[in-house]
Parts: sequence; C-alpha cells; structure tokens
Amino acid sequence: MADFPFTQAPNGAEVKLRKKSQFGVALEPEVVKICGYAVLVGFIGGLVAQGLLELIYLFTNIFFYGRFSFAITNPAYNHLGLWVILIPPVGGLVVGIMVHYWEPTLKGHGIPEAMEAVLFGHSRMRLRVALLKPLATAFAIGTGGPFGAEGPIIQTGAAFGSLFGQAVGLTPYYRRVLLASGAAAGMAATFTAPLAGILVAVELLLFEFRARSFIPVALAAAVATGVRIHFVGWAPLFPTPAFRLTSMNELWLFAVMGVLMGIIGIAMIRTLGWLEDFFDHLPIKRALIWSPAIGALFLGIIGYFYPQIFGTGYDTIRDMLNDRLPGKKLIGVSIAKFVALVVSLGSGTTGGVFAPSLIVGGGFGAAFAIVCKHIFPHLVGDPAFYALAAMAACFGGIARAPFTSIVFLFELSHNPNALMPLIVCVMVADGFVRLFSRDSIMTSKLVKRGLIILQDYSVPVLMRARIDQIMQKQFSVLDADEELRSVLGRITPGHVGLIPIVEKDGALVGIVEAHDLLKVEPPDHHFRMRELARQDYVIAYPDEAVDQVNRDMLLKNNENIVVVESHGSRKPIGIARANDLLQLRRWLVQEETREVTTNQAANGNGAGK
Repeated sequence: MADFPFTQAPNGAEVKLRKKSQFGVALEPEVVKICGYAVLVGFIGGLVAQGLLELIYLFTNIFFYGRFSFAITNPAYNHLGLWVILIPPVGGLVVGIMVHYWEPTLKGHGIPEAMEAVLFGHSRMRLRVALLKPLATAFAIGTGGPFGAEGPIIQTGAAFGSLFGQAVGLTPYYRRVLLASGAAAGMAATFTAPLAGILVAVELLLFEFRARSFIPVALAAAVATGVRIHFVGWAPLFPTPAFRLTSMNELWLFAVMGVLMGIIGIAMIRTLGWLEDFFDHLPIKRALIWSPAIGALFLGIIGYFYPQIFGTGYDTIRDMLNDRLPGKKLIGVSIAKFVALVVSLGSGTTGGVFAPSLIVGGGFGAAFAIVCKHIFPHLVGDPAFYALAAMAACFGGIARAPFTSIVFLFELSHNPNALMPLIVCVMVADGFVRLFSRDSIMTSKLVKRGLIILQDYSVPVLMRARIDQIMQKQFSVLDADEELRSVLGRITPGHVGLIPIVEKDGALVGIVEAHDLLKVEPPDHHFRMRELARQDYVIAYPDEAVDQVNRDMLLKNNENIVVVESHGSRKPIGIARANDLLQLRRWLVQEETREVTTNQAANGNGAGK
C-alpha cells in the first residue's frame, strides 16, 4: 500500500476551493461565550481555593493550638507531646463518616474522580462534592493529614465548573471545558502558578490541546491567579535562591537522579495501590468509617517522631529549597512523609498528593546531592538545586504529568538556569516510571474499577487528512434520465459500488448502489435513474478535514460520501464510504510500525542465510 500523504500541501487549485469566509472555521464562535463562563468559574475557583486554605488554617489552630484563629500556622510546632497521636484519628473519623453516609467520592486526592467524570460521566459532578470535599479536606489536613490542599481544591473547582455547565445547559464537551477550567483555577490559585494550572487541566483532564478548550482554561487560570494575588500578594509560595549549574557535565547527575526519582515513584504507586486494597478488605463492619481513623492513628505515631509530616508541609518544602535541613533529617523526613502519605491516603481519607510528593522527592534529591558532593566536590553545586529538580521529577513520575511538573517548579524558582536540569530530571523519571508501571497514581484507582485510562494524547488521525486524500477518484456516474434496462445492459451490478446519479450538466442528483439496481422487478425496467436515486449521502468538499466529514456522517447516520468540486458546484469528483475512513487508522499503524517490521524482516532474512 502506498504511503499516505499526511503532510501533503494543497496545490493552488485546491486553495481556491476553500471557503471565502473564514469566520468560525479555526475556532467556533460559541467559544466566546464559553470564555465568559470560564472567567466566572476562574473567579469562583480562586475564592474556593482561598476559602479552603483559610479553613485548613482554622482547624489547624483549633486542634493543635486550642485557639480560634485563621492565622497561618504549622502543626509541626505544637507542644502536645504524646497527645498529638490522638489528633489525626479525629479527622480520620470525621472523614470516614462523611464518606460512608454522604459521598463516597470524597475518598482520595480528588483528581481521579474528576478524570472519571470527564471520561465516563459526561463531565457531570454532584453538588455534594463541591460542598463536602473542602470540608472533609479541611478536617483531614487540619488534624494533621500529610496532604496538600491542591488535589481537593482541583476537584472542588472542577465540581463548580461542572455544576455551572449543567446549570446553563452546555453540551458534555463544553461542560468538560468548564470542569477543567475550575480545576486549573484551583491549582493556579493555590500556588500562584497559572501556567501549571493550565497544564494540569491539559495533562490530567482534557487530554487534548485545542484552542476551543485551551483558551477558556487559560483565562480561568489567569483570573484565579489574580484572586490569589489580591489576598496574598505576588510573593512566591516557595522562594528559592538563584541556582546555577557548575557546568553542563552536571546534567548527568540530574539524569541519574531522575532514575532514582523514578524508582521512588514506582514504589509510591504500588505501595499506595496495595494499601488501598488492604484497607478496602479490612474484616470490620463499616470499614469506610473506621479505616481512615486507623490510618490516621499510624499517622499520629509517625508524626510524634517527625512532626514535619503533619499538614501541607509547605514550611518543610521551603526549608529543603533553602538548605535548612541536614542530610540525616532530609532522609528521615522524606521516608516518614512517604509512609504517612501512602498509609493515610490508602486508608481512605482525603487530601492532595502534590505537596507530599514534593517533600518526598526533595528530601531524597538533596540527600543525593550531598552524597555526590563528597564524591565529585567540583561538579556538584547547591543541594537545594537538586531538591528542586527532584520535587518536579517525583510528582511528574507518579502523576504522569511531566510538563505540569517542569513548569510548576520553574514558576516557583523564577530561574531560567533551572530549566534544563528540570527537563532532564523530570523526563528521565517519567520515562522510567512509564517503562515499569502501566498506571499512574492518578489512574490506578480507576483501572481497578475496570476503566481504561490512557494519559497520552495525540491529534486524531481523522484531523490530519483531507477528504480528497482518501476519496476514490475513479468511479462511474449514471445519467439521471437513463433507463434502468439500459444501465443493466452495459454494467454488472456485482462489480459496482456507490454510483452518483447526475444531470446532463454533471450536477449531483443522488446515489444508487448495486442492490438498488437489482431490487426492481423486470417489468419495471423502464424506470429512470432519477426515480431510483437515494439521498442518504453526505456532501463533502475536497479541502474538508476527514474529521468534519465524519461528524456529518454520524449526525446524518449514513456512510456514503460524495465529494463535489466546490461550494458553488455539485459536480462529483470523488466518492468514499465509511470503510475508506477506517483506512486512515491502518495507514497510521503502518506509519508507526513499518520501520520495525522492515527491520524485523531484514533480520529474519539475514538469519536465514
């Protein structure tokens, strides 16, 4: 089969066939309205993010310091002694009650539930999620849960976007856009990171990069960031020094560290999956209620020895990025956070994995740099630089969101010198995790439910070709006034397929197929082709994308295509059927595998000699 010309440029004649008016061709006018909705969703998402953070601060002050205050505080500085072990189970029990009696989807870090709503639920989320998720998260983190606020904020923002889309009667696709807009707003408003918020939506919810979805999401993220700045100003959440590479040779160490982060990522994914199964099958009544409390009890014990694991851990992240923790402390805190995270999350409570993964990766990354500095004293720079890259690599690997991770840590550092180490470390980690793990931490729960989740996306093959590239250019036509008996006298119905019926001037009247010619009884062979012509076909134009023609076919529920010269002419120049569109998939498979097949054949021939 000949190579399919995916990239073949149209010639001058084809260009003239394009529509005179280009309005609404590259971007649907409806997107303007969706952008207006997205701006409102972004504003709401920014307020929700700020409100949830304030609620977390309130519960932290109440449970760890016994005061009613919204002041930013760190539970690690408490003076409760052994009593601190009993604080996390309180939050775990409250979350368990909410999960058991009101909303099962409160379990976990939120993003898988948003993904499921997008991919399998027509982008519908319930009002209870929008109301209860922030409250459950505030209880979980405010009582010491080792989580970040970003995952639940993303789910809550997504729920508000979905609810808004349902309220105004949008289609499932545009509900998805608003859902993703709410999620992007939540991420952007949590960290003052608009680009990271946009990419979270693209990599974890939209699975596409198209203007009609990307533009509204970007506007929502920008508005939510503005809301965040209004409340806390421009100051970065994690200020860092100006990192620099000692030389380009240092990139090799970042690549090696990427492998280390990949190993840690795989361990986190598999351990969390095992613990989820373990707690789901505990032989106790009302396990949904008691499992989070049991997990939180273990958290309390760990937190007694390493109080840095309590809460969001933002202070610990700042310490790692500014070389304020010694080597032994780095390893101890990272291991403790790892265990606390997987036990707490696996037990069925709620909270985000983004911030905890930064601590896990950052501690191991800084410790890796300290060890390497003893071996290569002139090659290794600031250990905090390695912590920064390792943070991005750890989350990028477990979430399968490398671009989000790179951009997020780049936004935090405001340092162009960090970009290359971030790319190297994150991409190595992401590739390593993909090599050994089918699922990510975002999809493993959904895969257990029997759902097929792919976090890769590409331009659909139907959007990469024009209809004139797959149509049959050699075909027969029949005159509309010709009698059936004349037609049967010169053609064999078994040897023909789709046949256009045309007027004397070549204008299309309709179509017939072989079975149409045979269904008329012999006495009626004086029928003219005009009377047999059917109208179950789609009109297409040479420069149209196959995707658009395919949509027309689905809407009209037929599989016949007649390609005509231009919008001002109905003269057929080609025909196609649904099976011709399916050939595109075959061409794509050959495009991806032909080289491998050729090499295998060559190797086989060589071996036989």
